[in-house]
Amino acid sequence: MAVAGRLGLLILLALVCNTLASWQFLPRVSRMERGAHREDSWINLTRTALQQVRPLSFKFARAPHFMVAAELWPPHVYIEQSLSSGALRVTGPMGQLIDILAASLNFTYSVVQKDGYWGAPQADGSWNGMIGTVLRQEADIGLGPFGMSDSRSKVVDFTIPVFLEMLHVLVNRPLPQPDPAGFLAPFTWYVWVGILAGLSCVVATSVIVVKLLGVGGHLDVWHHVWAFYSVTVSQNLPWIPKADTSRFTFCLWMLLAVVIVRSYSGALTSLLAVKTVAVKYDSLRDVLDDTGLTLLMEGSTALTTHLQTVKEGVYADLAKESRVRAKYVKASETYAAAYDLIPDGRHAMLVENVVCRKVYSDYFSMTGRCDFYMSTKNFWRLIYAMIVQRGSPLRQLLDVRIRAIREFGIYKRWALDQMPNMTHCLKTPKKIKFQEPFSLADLWAVFLLLVGGFGLATLALFCELLLPSYLCAGCFL
Repeated sequence: MAVAGRLGLLILLALVCNTLASWQFLPRVSRMERGAHREDSWINLTRTALQQVRPLSFKFARAPHFMVAAELWPPHVYIEQSLSSGALRVTGPMGQLIDILAASLNFTYSVVQKDGYWGAPQADGSWNGMIGTVLRQEADIGLGPFGMSDSRSKVVDFTIPVFLEMLHVLVNRPLPQPDPAGFLAPFTWYVWVGILAGLSCVVATSVIVVKLLGVGGHLDVWHHVWAFYSVTVSQNLPWIPKADTSRFTFCLWMLLAVVIVRSYSGALTSLLAVKTVAVKYDSLRDVLDDTGLTLLMEGSTALTTHLQTVKEGVYADLAKESRVRAKYVKASETYAAAYDLIPDGRHAMLVENVVCRKVYSDYFSMTGRCDFYMSTKNFWRLIYAMIVQRGSPLRQLLDVRIRAIREFGIYKRWALDQMPNMTHCLKTPKKIKFQEPFSLADLWAVFLLLVGGFGLATLALFCELLLPSYLCAGCFL
């Protein structure tokens, strides 16, 4: 009896130890930590439970521990490191989202940070970035948020979309540059040519009429040139035409001169009052057409993956130009690149709308200026979501909770809280107006024209004084 009792006690002790061992592994869901234990107990239990309860009602009885892949990407994701333990912690809108999901489902998590990229296929068939981390089963959840694409959906499972986004061109805000020939700006060059051609025609007509009639005005051409010039600049006629045909010609030119002079003076007044600078880069096509512009792009994104296979259209042109002109940066380096490179005017960044707004907000908070410009035209619209391992029941559990947070506008509110000063610089007119005084650099051509006029007048004076009077009598009046 004593031996049987001891044997029974040993069997009971073995059962207790086996039960405790199974409980020890139940909450551990990271495959990296589990080693050879590939079929996790929590997965089977979750799948069984989901057949009996709704996903929104599900909650882990004992909190499992997940590994979450994340990278710095303001304003959505910020990563902080504990000074005492060295553990990583995510904050920002996506950090708030994962904390709510953890509280709702009753799980804990640790943050895994790798190479700084989202994830794209490599030449050897592997994936880098956070997608590669989840694909290698080093993480259970990819925080992202990731742009959804067909190639990515073949290696990981996407949750329901967290938000929608689109790309814009972010460039240096254009500033007025000195334009010494600005006084000619009211008319285009062919209008000026047309005015000179018209003046030549009426002078020739007046001379021909006088010579054919033999009366009505001077026979010398310079008298007619001076008369029509006087009419153009609103001065008195140096002589009165006597023939009706000549008078009719002068009347036509007077009418045309009034329209020309009033139009010119009104347009010039407007240009001098307010400087208007046209936006040079307002679409992806504008950026592609300027071959001297360097393109700043985030590396290993859904867009860069698409550019590897696209064959036609504007994205084919972007793929061609990016092979020569693109400079790729990590998600965590986006803002540093924007502040350091874009102000030189020779870099353009292709980034999401929310990144442009964040740059607006942070730069205005630091400097009080709006030195960046976001294009009004967008491209490459994407749906952003979190990721889990292929076939993971976590996707169904996360979907219903993300949908509730998104439909109530909670996530959008979190994102807006990260950009308190974006509205001041958010207006993006096609033309930017500046009201500031003109400098000598803006008007030196006008003074040069004045000096040139004085020079010609001086030359005429010396001609009249030094040359015989009969040589200059018909040249200068």
